[in-house]
Amino acid sequence: MNVLITGGSGFVGSRLTDVLKQEQDHVYILSRSAQESDHPFVHYIKYDPDHPEDESWMEDMPLKVDAIYNLAGASLEEKWTDEHKEEIFSSRMTVTRMLRRWVEQADITPKVLVNASAIGYYPVSKSVRYREADTFAPHDFLSRTVVAWEGEAKKFEDLGVRVVCARFGLILDAKEGALPKMSIPYRLGAGGPLGSGEQWYSWIHIDDLLNALLYVAVHSEISGPVNLTAPMPLRQKQFSKYLSSALGRPDFVKTPAFLIEKILGEQSLLILKGQYVLPEVLMENDFKFLFPTLEIALENIFDLEDKKKTVS
Repeated sequence: MNVLITGGSGFVGSRLTDVLKQEQDHVYILSRSAQESDHPFVHYIKYDPDHPEDESWMEDMPLKVDAIYNLAGASLEEKWTDEHKEEIFSSRMTVTRMLRRWVEQADITPKVLVNASAIGYYPVSKSVRYREADTFAPHDFLSRTVVAWEGEAKKFEDLGVRVVCARFGLILDAKEGALPKMSIPYRLGAGGPLGSGEQWYSWIHIDDLLNALLYVAVHSEISGPVNLTAPMPLRQKQFSKYLSSALGRPDFVKTPAFLIEKILGEQSLLILKGQYVLPEVLMENDFKFLFPTLEIALENIFDLEDKKKTVS
């Protein structure tokens, strides 16, 4: 296939590119800077989302694109100042609208748009279990961003493109994402519950996430929102016990919620609040998780980490 990726240099985008290369698909990455590829199947196209009126990048697009992965957007990991919140929101809207203008002008319509999203769509709760069929009005900054971004993505359906809104959970990987930072206190002997510890963590191993992204792209019966989470969410205090066990470190230092809120401000909701989110669409469509439980996922992640240290 010919696959177009925005956000191709990011955590998920770069790993997805590696998988697509192994599948011998041709990957076209929209990039802010002109780059030369060192792989025959990877091609960079320079574009400028800061100047969306400049459509010169469209001239460098391939004549055929089978699938689009729209992963671009300002990071959620930086502190949520008013300025950065505006960047988080506007960056996602701008790139998605640029892609839609290109599809409107393209001679061949892509078969599918897989648009990144987040389980932050769902209200935080310690008791409710959420599935894709559940719908809600925006209730905070993150949900407003998700609703608006998915709304822009759904406009591709008017152009004959199948749209999948991939709602990412907490992505677990040895080197990137949240897990390396989460592991630091445990490695220092200061791991333990955060806040009440009762908040749900709906997580997914990076390999399952990548497999799911490929799965939804090629299964034409799947469209709309798809939760990319493992089938067994855990409360944070349970997550903490598994993480401490995997690292062979203690799990007894409780960090009070007010301290996390003081340090992170509004961004603290990513740590102190949570949702129990089930991947019902994936399960109903016979997707097979390699790492359905946290114990198996962490064992794989840290076993690979130890093996890489041994080799180096």
